Amino acid sequence: MPTTRFKGETAGERLDKSSISDSDMIQLRHKPGTIEDADKGISKAQLLSCPFGVSDTAAATAAKAASLTDSNPDFTLVSGREVVVCFTTANTASNPTLNFAGSGAIPLYMPNGSPIGAWNAGAWMHLKYFYATVNNTQIQRWIVMSASAVDSVASNIFYPASSNAVAAAVAAAVAEVTEDIEEVAGEVVKIDHNVPRWVNGVLGKDITSYYNDGTLWKRIAGTDGFSAFEDLYVGDFFQMSRAISAPNQDSQYATTGSQWVTIAGINTLAGNGDSNEVNYNHLVMVPGKGEEGSFHFGRKRMNSTNTTSGGYVASEMHTATIGSVVSSGSTASGATINQQLYAEFGSHLKTTRELLSNAIVSSLYGRFGSASGASSGWTWADCQACLMSEVEVFGSIVWSSSGFDTGTACKQLPLFAFSKKAINNRSAYYWLKDIASSVRFSRVNNYGYAGYNAASDASHDVRPRFVLGA
Repeated sequence: MPTTRFKGETAGERLDKSSISDSDMIQLRHKPGTIEDADKGISKAQLLSCPFGVSDTAAATAAKAASLTDSNPDFTLVSGREVVVCFTTANTASNPTLNFAGSGAIPLYMPNGSPIGAWNAGAWMHLKYFYATVNNTQIQRWIVMSASAVDSVASNIFYPASSNAVAAAVAAAVAEVTEDIEEVAGEVVKIDHNVPRWVNGVLGKDITSYYNDGTLWKRIAGTDGFSAFEDLYVGDFFQMSRAISAPNQDSQYATTGSQWVTIAGINTLAGNGDSNEVNYNHLVMVPGKGEEGSFHFGRKRMNSTNTTSGGYVASEMHTATIGSVVSSGSTASGATINQQLYAEFGSHLKTTRELLSNAIVSSLYGRFGSASGASSGWTWADCQACLMSEVEVFGSIVWSSSGFDTGTACKQLPLFAFSKKAINNRSAYYWLKDIASSVRFSRVNNYGYAGYNAASDASHDVRPRFVLGA
């Protein structure tokens, strides 16, 4: 059995949460082959806080509900979260569940793995939430850490005879809960902020206030009293001062782009580039509002004709719609996406070096099983906004014709690793930079699958990624 530790400490130190910094997150890491969905992260502030709720659900009703008694609008239920509940009424129902602050009905369990039994009116419980997906089955439980007036445990550990016995009993209970969790989930470790959080059932937190007050940049850099990426996580989103829309859209398909952008990755381009290395703290951003909103900056074709000649780097999308790298912004009609982004973010919009396809051979075999054409070369290019690759979105190639399509875009962005809905919420079908054939580019279909389409189709959406830094 793996050892449970916080930040790699010894077993004796593992409950000393004071050593966790404000920017740390705690997560259950799975044993290979047993858990398929990584656990959600929890910040130090959340870990150390213990919200208090009161339940007055009737004794015979199994579905208990508890309301917060303190002002805590950002209550987030993540694995490892602890709460205290006072049950003003008794319980006589079997297999009770608890809906704490609208987080959903979750079974109440004892540390030994059995459902909690009856309790008397006025019972207090200190509960810890545990969540995982095992063999495609979601498991979530409230585990009783300590309690009073609970019949099923009154003769066990929660009515010791002295204060020393209380301390020993609580330590034993914690150890037993820890062992139960280890049996299923493996080791507790420190991770970075590339794990999304769910706030009141919604992926991500609205951090527009950080953007508006300027602390977003201090949080990215870890300056002026903020730790690096303090209260910033993949899936968080903010509203820009204006919407970004592709220029010169076909009037038949023209639409306004998103005013919201979402963090898709944190420091995920570190070390990128043949020169101008990405060696600074950064956020990789995409259009959208977490799992909601419009996932695009308007609609535009890849090329004026059905050709992929010259690769992505020579495409109309790259050269004219997204446009060349700029050092000044514009919001005028016809302004490129890069110009609009620079008008919004100024020098916080970073330039990266990317390997982009620059040639095709129409007689090469791609993914169609025939000589339909494939990319055959690449080149380094300066980029601000850039269409994503299939690997960045899906985690693997699907219709991409060769390795020249992927280049440096060879890591799946964490947002998409954790949320299929964040890939497409049916609001858009957007282009990817991968060449599918001599006449087609790859795309993300609005029905949720990987696809492709002719290069001159002007009805497809533009969803590039771009990089922000302090």
